[in-house]
Amino acid sequence: MKNTYILSILDGTEDFVLKELLEKFPNVEIQSQKSKEIVFNTEESKIEIFRKLYSPTHIQGDGKKLNLSKRNWRKSFVPAGINPSLAYIMCMIADLKEDDIVLDPFCGASVIPITALKYFNVKRVICSDISGEAISKSEFNFVSTGLEISKYRLYRSDINKLRINKRNIDKIISNLPFGIRVGNHKDNINSYIGLESLASRVLRKKGKIIILTQEKALVRKVFKKDIWKVKSIIRVNEGGLLPEIFEISRNY
Repeated sequence: MKNTYILSILDGTEDFVLKELLEKFPNVEIQSQKSKEIVFNTEESKIEIFRKLYSPTHIQGDGKKLNLSKRNWRKSFVPAGINPSLAYIMCMIADLKEDDIVLDPFCGASVIPITALKYFNVKRVICSDISGEAISKSEFNFVSTGLEISKYRLYRSDINKLRINKRNIDKIISNLPFGIRVGNHKDNINSYIGLESLASRVLRKKGKIIILTQEKALVRKVFKKDIWKVKSIIRVNEGGLLPEIFEISRNY
């Protein structure tokens, strides 16, 4: 007898959720795929096994509903922090490898860097934020994971003053300030210019930048076409906003 389950997903992320589902559970039968849910059948009778999925937000079936976006290590939060399910999808888009060094220069409470370390087993993450409170919350979350201290570095710094000089960053993955709930557009201009300058200095030649932002025009203006290739991957619906995830790489 087969059982039916319904995955709730962030609007716009269905292709990535489906990819994860079929990679981890190749024998499921997809019944329907919509912008906010995926319905599938399987012989699995216990819903708990689907806690292995990190890109959906919820799953229901077998008379139960589980919150798949909840992370036990996420003890501290920052305003406008990223949904952990979306952080996982950004790491999927980054195509992380085990020898990657990942930088998040707007780390907040470090949901993205912890996701990269814990679920993609990258070599090391470097996290920075202008807010001392964010760095304290990041440290608390890292301790909650039980990950080795040697696997991560935390810095309190404005992006324009971040002292990373070696060109050894493989991926920059970050939830950029939107200038709506936190900050403003004027501050964003300075921060986004700082990001482009930092990436020029520290990103490996074949490295990638994966960013989530509402400031779509600003991204394209700062990352000029003659230097960078800017590609919008998906638009998501997060808390009523419609930010996009961009993939940026050098244009050569």
